[in-house]
Amino acid sequence: MNQRTEMLKKVQQLNFVMIDAGLYLNNAPDTSAALALFQKYQMLYKEAKQEFEDRFGPLCYEGINIERDGWSWIQSPWPWEVED
Repeated sequence: MNQRTEMLKKVQQLNFVMIDAGLYLNNAPDTSAALALFQKYQMLYKEAKQEFEDRFGPLCYEGINIERDGWSWIQSPWPWEVED
């Protein structure tokens, strides 16, 4: 597995944990352990996503830097178009 694929997989895994914790919190919003877990994985996800986007470009609209890149993100392969 190449580094791009490994980094994307990490972003996806962290996003999954964050979503899963968020779904739990929808039913138990006052659970301090779940809140702490969500906050931890939210931070880790943001860091991993930023690291990926700095190296390989944005994953979605919110990662686009117009001042730096214009609308050039459509010229790169989409995350699912890259082969290992």
